[in-house]
Amino acid sequence: MSDKTILIVAKFTARPGKADELKKVLNHGVKPAREEAGCLHYDLYRSVEDGNVFLFHETWRNAEAVEIHGSQPHFQTLMADAEPLLARAPEVHKI
Repeated sequence: MSDKTILIVAKFTARPGKADELKKVLNHGVKPAREEAGCLHYDLYRSVEDGNVFLFHETWRNAEAVEIHGSQPHFQTLMADAEPLLARAPEVHKI
């Protein structure tokens, strides 16, 4: 695998009336992600223009770290718990 740093921006949009619940679910994933060996940066933001929109801004050491993150139990739980609260599938951009 490449040692190229990977930047990820992931957009989550809550169903109407579910934004605060989604925020709690997403926040639970921040600390364990930051503790992963390959994580360089991991922050969650809520849009000031649309309170239903959340963005993860992440930087990972390399592609292998991203793969490991995706297989972690905390990430799997986050995605399963978020799914019923989402208006649409998350938009994930890797740079």
